[in-house]
Amino acid sequence: MKPIIGIVAQFDWETGALTINDMYVKRIKKAGGIPVAIPPLVGITDVLEAIDGLIFPEGPDIHPKYYGGELTTKIRSLDVQRDEFELTLIKAALERNLPLLGIGRGAQALNVALGGSLYQDVVSEIPKAIKHDWTSGGKFLVHPSCKVHEVRIKTNSMLFEILKEKLNIEGTNEVFIGVNSFHHQAIKKLGEGIKPVAYADDGIIEGIEIPEKFAIGVQWLAEYLDEMQPLFDALVEKALEYKKSKIKEEIREEIRRQESETGKAAEKIVEEIIEELSESHRT
Repeated sequence: MKPIIGIVAQFDWETGALTINDMYVKRIKKAGGIPVAIPPLVGITDVLEAIDGLIFPEGPDIHPKYYGGELTTKIRSLDVQRDEFELTLIKAALERNLPLLGIGRGAQALNVALGGSLYQDVVSEIPKAIKHDWTSGGKFLVHPSCKVHEVRIKTNSMLFEILKEKLNIEGTNEVFIGVNSFHHQAIKKLGEGIKPVAYADDGIIEGIEIPEKFAIGVQWLAEYLDEMQPLFDALVEKALEYKKSKIKEEIREEIRRQESETGKAAEKIVEEIIEELSESHRT
């Protein structure tokens, strides 16, 4: 039994092409899951019924109207239909306790879906920030596996528990891990119920999660870093638990339905016997 992991795909409105990064496919397959591309064109309920876990990957900027901001010249590209789809899907997935992982834009979408906001442009809004955007014209300036800065991860977090064994990390309150970095926006105000668990040296939030749920967001592109494989392993593991729980509930529901039908049939038989006895008594 393998869980199905949905990966939200980018839809090209000009060509009609649907694309996902093949690194996600490789990570999910290695973790033992079945990766499936989810176009932002299908019904939310249909998606939730079909999958056991979700990945919200990197992509264009989120329109600032979704977090109470105004559109500025610092916004680079937009896909409002994907915004609508992802933000709605995140809320619905959380209601079902569906395991989800947000990467890059996906982490920002998780935050915005729960009422948080974003810095539209790190360089212009945070003068003392380190360099986070190692891209130019949509292309990487360094190899995506290159670690350009460190993040400190709180040890009292789910993210730390997932990564610590693989990375052999030791510490008391927080630890440091090198990551890649290809974002010009960042989390500003935290969404409701979201816990910040990783920071860059300049204080920018790089990792978030929701306690009591498997909902994690990381700002770096984890799919390119081998030491981040445990993140995908954990997602698939939780998705398998979710799948088993869903199957068990379906079986219980079927048993309840059959018992109900059996009970109704038995009640009808009893009523017929009583009626026959009543007729016999009158005769």
